[in-house]
Amino acid sequence: MILLCTFFSVLIISILFADIIFFDKSFASGDTLNPYAASNILDQSKSLLNEWPQWQPWIFSGMPSLESFTYVNLLYTPSYILNEIGFSDISIQFLHLMFTSIGMYLLINKLISKRYISIIVSMLWIMNPFLITMIVFGHGSQMMTASFFPWILYSLILLNDNPTLKNMTILALLLGFQFQRAHVQIVYYSCMILFTFFIYNYIKIKDRKFFLLFLSAIFFAFLISAHIYLPSLDYKDLSIRSGDIANLQYATNWSMHPKELITYFLPYYYGFGGSSYTGFMPFTDYPNYVGLPVILLALFSLKNLSNNRLYFLSVLIVSILLSFGKYFSIFYEFFYNYLPFFSSFRVPSMILIVSNFCLYILCAYGLKDLSFYIIENYKKISYQMIMIFFFLISFLDIQRIDFQIINPPKDSGQKSQMVSKEFFNSIFIEDETIIFLKDNLKSNRIYPAGSLFTDPKFKYHGIESVGGYHPAKFNHYAKLMSNTNNLLSIPVLQFLNVKYFISTTQINHPKLKYIKTTNFNSINGLKRIFIYELENFTEKAWFVRNVIPEDKNLYLFLNSDAFDPNRIAVVKDLSEKKFSNAQVKNINRQIHKIEIEVDIKNESFLVLSEINYPDRWKAYVDGKEQKIYQVNGVLRGLLLKEGDKSIIFEYDNSYFKLFFNISKFLISALILSLFIPNLMALFKSKN
Repeated sequence: MILLCTFFSVLIISILFADIIFFDKSFASGDTLNPYAASNILDQSKSLLNEWPQWQPWIFSGMPSLESFTYVNLLYTPSYILNEIGFSDISIQFLHLMFTSIGMYLLINKLISKRYISIIVSMLWIMNPFLITMIVFGHGSQMMTASFFPWILYSLILLNDNPTLKNMTILALLLGFQFQRAHVQIVYYSCMILFTFFIYNYIKIKDRKFFLLFLSAIFFAFLISAHIYLPSLDYKDLSIRSGDIANLQYATNWSMHPKELITYFLPYYYGFGGSSYTGFMPFTDYPNYVGLPVILLALFSLKNLSNNRLYFLSVLIVSILLSFGKYFSIFYEFFYNYLPFFSSFRVPSMILIVSNFCLYILCAYGLKDLSFYIIENYKKISYQMIMIFFFLISFLDIQRIDFQIINPPKDSGQKSQMVSKEFFNSIFIEDETIIFLKDNLKSNRIYPAGSLFTDPKFKYHGIESVGGYHPAKFNHYAKLMSNTNNLLSIPVLQFLNVKYFISTTQINHPKLKYIKTTNFNSINGLKRIFIYELENFTEKAWFVRNVIPEDKNLYLFLNSDAFDPNRIAVVKDLSEKKFSNAQVKNINRQIHKIEIEVDIKNESFLVLSEINYPDRWKAYVDGKEQKIYQVNGVLRGLLLKEGDKSIIFEYDNSYFKLFFNISKFLISALILSLFIPNLMALFKSKN
């Protein structure tokens, strides 16, 4: 039956994504292009460094990669293996749809012992518009992480039924791989399901062995993924995900209004998605629809709340209530304030993947009950007829939604994300603008204005920018950007090492010198780019004559005419002081290491136009570690004494290296342990 389930999942995926599989098309949403661009330049860096690049200097004047979950797809062991043998990123996502389909089949068959129902519901599960949308709009990590939901519960039930080391190992590996896929918010929701389902079952059996093996599985799963999560813990409080009030307001913008529950029954009620959407969130790409037959059967299942149904109903209700976010603030804020790490997440409506998961499981229970009722009362209707009829109406019902997400009609108000492979590749071509910037930038940055601010093409070609896109950028950098006069504050652009100001419109500013007009090919088509050079732009590092302490008026001062970044530095934890002049003689800059040679006659203060990241970036002056000061709210500075000559800034990645090696060893050991009993039995039989 697993082979049959696999066959049908391949068939459905081939129908839904025929243009991608058979006709050389690609998805090109912004959230597809940004990871693609990041992976390209970080892949190059990995080859150059011969180690994992943990710093990305190309966006927001520099930020961590691993700690911000930018470059973790190949740290996910299944993706790494599949990439090595030639599978593309999109094909790996399709394989995860097959994977979750098989998992759903095994889970439902374990719960209700009906193979045909299990196959049907598993097919409908992979057609869930949430999963389809994640693929189309570049959120494959969400889909792949969620694909483990049925497998995690299935393996937990196996452990519950038979608490052995083998079943513990299976749960540990599955959970560890899900953790590695590292869509943290979906992982968090998965853990909520896992722990509550464990408690629900443990209360009934109170088996000490089951308890200890479950904890062991959690421990091993954490070790498998610790190289990803432990470094991120230091970064979390420094990012915009730190969980203050402003973030609460921002995060809950994507709250589902209770009125939008109607889209579970009428998907077009609020205009479906894109520009046609008229609901309560800032925007959305799809309605909350799982299929009307699925909903009705889930409701039908509630006439009997035994055999785990009460658990799935409870999770369904809680997840829907949490999705309301600010519209049910007393409930949401309780979790936000008291549940560890919950405050780090945004988009409350994302938890609807959990409610959808529960709906499909309850649907299986309902289909079992309904088929039994019909067969008992209508003798001429066979079990097979019921299965075929339900699958056909459900398939036709859900596929119309999926097709509109994958390739929407031109008059629908939705923007199609599907393009030809040729067009996709043309987006990143080295055009006139890119050639000019590569030839003239050297160690400086650009400021891309307006729509160019988030364009991934600059990152793809390794051009350093003060802009970019990332959902978890540095909090101090975000504050600087939001307090800088629409980023036309010349002093701020100067100390951020900006040389070129580029715009799709002409700029008239006394401190911007027009250089040339070039062509620029982007996702939005060919554009004319106006390039301006910033007056008195800074180099990568320089000495200042005056240091003043940071105070509450920091941003006001940084934007004032009184501030000259070449002369003055605003420094945190340092008193006002004057310094004599000094000289930067040479800079050798790599991704994880910056070497600076200086000429100092007296005590001096050095400013480095690199983003300050405490604890990760270390500074060594003539071989001795020295304190890094935070300068101008975001940069690094060093207090140097007479005679200092050699400065090294180095990124500390010891955390990562240690736990990465532990992860590789543990995965190998756990997988080997699954086969040792069989190998031993085979060896004994031959002897």
